[in-house]
Amino acid sequence: MSTTALAQELTTDDNSSTVTYKEDYFVQYNPVTLQDMLRSVPGTAALLAQADEEQGGRRVRGFGSNGDQILIDGKRIAGKTNSLGLQLKRIQADSVSYIELIRGTKAGLDVQSEGLIINVVMKESASKSNTVWIGGGEYVDGASVNPLLKITHTGEVDRLKYSLAIDSAIKQTRRNFNDTFFFADGTQYQDNMLTNNMDQKKALVNGGIEYNGENGDILRLNGQLEFDTQDTIELDNQSHLAENTFSVFGDSRTLTAGDDYQVSRTTYHRPFHWEFGGDYERRFDNVGLLKALFVINHGKHDFTRIFESGLNGAEISEDVTNFSTRTHGEKILRASLTQTFAEVHTIEYGGEVAINDVGTSTETTRFDGVVLPGTNDTDTQEKRAEAFISHNYAIASNISLQSSLNAEFSKITQTDNINDVPDNSRNFSFLKPRMNLRYDINEQNQIRVTAERKISQLDFGAFGSNFDAEDGETDGGNGELVPEDRLEFSVAYENRFADDQGSIAIRGFYNKIRDHIARIGVYSGDLPAPDNINQVVTLSVPGNIGDAEEYGVEINGSWRLKAMDLPNAIISGKYILRETEAMDPFLEMERPIQYVQKHEWLVSFQHDLPSTGTSYGFSVTNKGPVGPGGGSVGFRTDVIELWEKTIEPKASFYVEQLVFGNMKLRFDAKNILKAKTGYDLTKYTGNISLGNVNYNEIREASQQRVFSLTLQGSF
Repeated sequence: MSTTALAQELTTDDNSSTVTYKEDYFVQYNPVTLQDMLRSVPGTAALLAQADEEQGGRRVRGFGSNGDQILIDGKRIAGKTNSLGLQLKRIQADSVSYIELIRGTKAGLDVQSEGLIINVVMKESASKSNTVWIGGGEYVDGASVNPLLKITHTGEVDRLKYSLAIDSAIKQTRRNFNDTFFFADGTQYQDNMLTNNMDQKKALVNGGIEYNGENGDILRLNGQLEFDTQDTIELDNQSHLAENTFSVFGDSRTLTAGDDYQVSRTTYHRPFHWEFGGDYERRFDNVGLLKALFVINHGKHDFTRIFESGLNGAEISEDVTNFSTRTHGEKILRASLTQTFAEVHTIEYGGEVAINDVGTSTETTRFDGVVLPGTNDTDTQEKRAEAFISHNYAIASNISLQSSLNAEFSKITQTDNINDVPDNSRNFSFLKPRMNLRYDINEQNQIRVTAERKISQLDFGAFGSNFDAEDGETDGGNGELVPEDRLEFSVAYENRFADDQGSIAIRGFYNKIRDHIARIGVYSGDLPAPDNINQVVTLSVPGNIGDAEEYGVEINGSWRLKAMDLPNAIISGKYILRETEAMDPFLEMERPIQYVQKHEWLVSFQHDLPSTGTSYGFSVTNKGPVGPGGGSVGFRTDVIELWEKTIEPKASFYVEQLVFGNMKLRFDAKNILKAKTGYDLTKYTGNISLGNVNYNEIREASQQRVFSLTLQGSF
């Protein structure tokens, strides 16, 4: 039977162009989870990859109008650490009624469209009880075989649905580094062989309930506990080829040719997280649909970092120990009311309140008991309120206009033990308009135009001092930062191939950025700062450097290989070409925005063989930030250093086989290309603008391959 004959149909309503994949479409693929279902649909590869990247949770504070582009019953998950990527693997396929691929605008959804939205519609009544389990092991090159176990149980009692999930795994990461150091004249003076081994034990407990009232009310509640331990040991064996003097936490040391210097950095990280969230929905006659959702979460991270060293085979001894703690919590409440008028106008209006608290403390003590500079305690709180209104206008059956206006008000308060003032409070207010026009030329072709103002969220960690484990120093912060202000414009054209054979979309974009954030110089002298402060200072902090811009093109596509007699094989791809420009405050020249990708691409392939119950596929991706020469490098200038970082492609492969009836045996090979990276660091004596090179470091790094074998089933 052909794929397209399996109850897949195209529907077009007054507000969107929607492709609907009904339950029967997925039968031949023997899916166990929602993720199994989605990967067999053309066009979903990029969004699934994004969901996998965010399995640790969304980092954006609050919910906002933008969010996950994969929705459940038209709504986002009421959670932050309770991430979408994990939920896709927990929702049973038997509970799904159908899946919609929505291109462009559509009224009544919880998020604004970024081009494609996937809406998963659940069955009103699923099986009374069902358990999905995954068990197996994972092996990392150079480490050991470790077990993993995932169990999700769902059930239904009258109008109440419930679920309980437990994820447990032991993960190991092995990375290798080769560093080579050169004097300013090009003479090599040092070789480093460094290994970084991280061992992690992690367990998640997740539960949820859903109540469907007789009057149509829906109430969902969910919670999650996360237990974690992470131990990292980094061993650095340094071979010195020439005499060199350097500083170790304020202690000057000189090594000569032939010396072998061993450095050990041990980190004990003890994080703990909990989260509770929910959403409520009720329809009022003659008023509209009320939707509300909330989240409360809290996390704590305790770090103990021990730095030790030894010379020429002698037993290593302690240099310093750093103790630091970071706490974070978030409380969010969002509510909206949706009303439809004259069948073509839909208005949604509401508000959101969010309170975020972050606390950091750090103390570094030398082996002789001396407390080093940089010890601090910092507490930051953000109170943010947002009012929003959105209007969807179905101008014609094939034309839809969505316009919205968000008003954001926030207050950020910082207290620490360093500044003389008791606290540093600042207030912000912004208006954020957005417009999105969708025009369906016909059933296959669509044009989308979007204009929007976005305001970035400030990184609380940039306000106060932070301990940098890479160089063993405490970096300064800047309590005067203001958010970046972005005006974004884009035009997209999409062609959906006939007979469900895939699609291709091309989007051009231009973004104007004000108050761009990078590194700026700070003057710590007693005399007034000179006019050329950024050319003479040798200390830097995060700061606003003025205007910047980015522009480029994005191509997304998928193709079902029916023309090659492979109707169940799908190849998908994504490519972004992005140019960026900003004024470097130290070099006073135009340069790319730091660590923003110029080339980003993804290629994935999946082939299902229903007759044998076999499925296999691979993916290759690369995110290479832009550098001065236009290559795939990450470019960053600081007050006394210049970085160029290279990133090579990552690849993974899997094969899955149906066994013992409805069980799936799966083999995964991840990081096949060893995630190779590298950087070229030039360190300067004095300000970088003076051009006095101190030394140059070239690093090559790789991460070990990971193999796993799992068995998945349900009962």
